[in-house]
Amino acid sequence: MTPAARTRLERVRASAGIVKLAVQQIEDELGGPIDAELLAETLRELFDEADPKGGVLGSVNQLLTMASHPAALTPLDSEDPESAACAIEEAAAYIGDSTGMHLHLATSTLHPQGERA
Repeated sequence: MTPAARTRLERVRASAGIVKLAVQQIEDELGGPIDAELLAETLRELFDEADPKGGVLGSVNQLLTMASHPAALTPLDSEDPESAACAIEEAAAYIGDSTGMHLHLATSTLHPQGERA
């Protein structure tokens, strides 16, 4: 690995560490008594049907989609780089389609009045 690549990886690791701390903070907020409205609104920060790209899962979806582009161009010894890119794109789609829709169902059940227009 080149020094420039090592520096990029260090920045990625630092950013991922910040994300982990933010997720831990959200977990801490969910620990203990919580009413349905607060839980629904907290989950809507992760995914909101009205703005799927605006939540945390939308950002992860965008990150994975972005990662699929260089994956398709990465030379591999014995594998087709398109298969790696496709797997990353499928993971991104799963986040938006499946995970997002399940969270939407949960938030609508917990607090339907909180749906944003």
